[in-house]
Amino acid sequence: MNSTTYSQIGLRVRQLRRQQHRTQDELSIWLRAFKAPITRDMIANWETGRAIVPAFYIPVLAYALKVEVADILPRLTLKDLKAGQIMPVFRRPRGRPPTHL
Repeated sequence: MNSTTYSQIGLRVRQLRRQQHRTQDELSIWLRAFKAPITRDMIANWETGRAIVPAFYIPVLAYALKVEVADILPRLTLKDLKAGQIMPVFRRPRGRPPTHL
């Protein structure tokens, strides 16, 4: 995923949190009660795109926000995959044969 995809996740977390009328502080307190070491500053950084939401926190956030994981993830399409938006395109250097393990 590229940085745009990651920032979409943060924006989606913000949107879902606001729909529930919860502050960043309230969400972080709830998460820490379940032993997730997530601070208000971390949530703020995710929501503003200054930091990437670690993948292993997405299910915890979904549970805290009472949504499915898919509700947090951006809508990705095959077109995005072909355009290199989901995964980086890896190219073999010219003139070099493929290596086999």
